Amino acid sequence: MEKTLNIILTHQPPPCVERMLAWWKRCARREDVLLAFGGSEESFRGANHAQKFFVSDPRLRTKDHQREMQSYTAIFREASAWMRGRDFTHVHFCEYDHVPLAPDLNALQRARVTADGADVIGCRVMRVDGTSHPHFLHHSAIAGFREFWSRITRRDDPRVVLSMFVTGSVWTRGAFDAVAAITEPFPVYLEIWLPTLAHHLGFRVRDLPDQNPFVRNLGDMAGSMEAARRAGAWAVHPVKSLEGLQWGGE
Repeated sequence: MEKTLNIILTHQPPPCVERMLAWWKRCARREDVLLAFGGSEESFRGANHAQKFFVSDPRLRTKDHQREMQSYTAIFREASAWMRGRDFTHVHFCEYDHVPLAPDLNALQRARVTADGADVIGCRVMRVDGTSHPHFLHHSAIAGFREFWSRITRRDDPRVVLSMFVTGSVWTRGAFDAVAAITEPFPVYLEIWLPTLAHHLGFRVRDLPDQNPFVRNLGDMAGSMEAARRAGAWAVHPVKSLEGLQWGGE
């Protein structure tokens, strides 16, 4: 039986976390939600949710995420360890401001993974090597970056570098655990590291073109959530606060 673990990264105080969990209960059982805390230890202790872990890694706690090469590796590693002995077949990773709109969210995601013959699906997946993409240009100047992929790849072309907007990404258990088991040999930005590593380990990474319009890196989608839902959005990002918002216009 297929079953998805929803890993939600948050740094918010307990009242906001409780509001978020109340929203999520419309599409996921509480026992299928694992909280990764990147905020204060006080907020972590105060969150009323049994399934949670604290992330102290300074590579998560960056301010200029792209230039400081923010990493989610510690989150993936901790979540992979937490899943041992549990029967989850898929993992959905998102940030706290990635707000679900579809009550059958996880079923839609698993169906797309199957339909696309994928191991990883996410928004804005693109091949960026050989382009002027700023993340690629930044990494291509790092000593050993190209050589690393040549050493580990199971692909014919070690030059491939992918980019992916990681929030809202869905992984088969095998792909998630395999990626979680490897630590960056030097800092690599998460939007490059995670999809490129998955690809070179032999997993199939696929885009979500129909969901891309609803997932952005700037702004606030709170005012357009209902329109997005009617247009077929599974979720929207970013929504910085759920206060005063209602599920499906209730």
